[in-house]
Amino acid sequence: DNCIIKGGGRFHASATAVWIGHSPDNAITHNEISDHFYTGVSVGWVWGYKGSVAQRNTVAFNRIRKIGQGALGDMGGVYTLGTSFGTRVCNNVISDVDSFTYGGWGLYTDEGSEGIVMENNLVYDTKDSSFHQHYGRDNVIRNNILCYSRECQIAFSRLEPHRSAVVEGNIVFWESGPTFSPTRYKNTAKANVEWKRNLWWRSDSAPDFEGKSFAEWQALGRDVDGLVADPLFRAPE
Repeated sequence: DNCIIKGGGRFHASATAVWIGHSPDNAITHNEISDHFYTGVSVGWVWGYKGSVAQRNTVAFNRIRKIGQGALGDMGGVYTLGTSFGTRVCNNVISDVDSFTYGGWGLYTDEGSEGIVMENNLVYDTKDSSFHQHYGRDNVIRNNILCYSRECQIAFSRLEPHRSAVVEGNIVFWESGPTFSPTRYKNTAKANVEWKRNLWWRSDSAPDFEGKSFAEWQALGRDVDGLVADPLFRAPE
């Protein structure tokens, strides 16, 4: 709690700033984390749904910025892996996340992430998307402000038979480019995701939902109580 963690990765670029492996009930709070070449905070160390002891961890009220810096890929501001019931990632400010190839994400639920709540975070200036889920089950992405991702805004990589996530009450704001990636993350619009009450705004033109207008996307049962509307930020730039 209340630490400054900066300037890491000089001997091993893939070092994370803070790492929780096989461990439950940890709290990472009120830290300033910056100037690393890989992930800011990493939680969990079991791939897939086969169970994990990394339960009930909390990542909250941290400022995580200048992560990745174009050196490595497949990383994010906060990264989770495996079943993590009761884990909460909330009230963080995550910005300036850049990768060498793919994978400069703000919030990243990787393989088998399950039972995680990510809420009340501010995420901006990321390369690939503000939020990305490789595959997971019943994660809740709620009441976040997700801004100015360059390649796309939200991404899901895998189609799964169960509910992958609930994406609810978020403000998604960007200047140009697609809502969802039509190439690398082409399953996003079709993923088994419950979209609810989100507000979408692309400042230079109407947002596109994989070739569909918002009304056409809603007609498929997606985000039927969501809106395309200006969130009225003051000087968002």
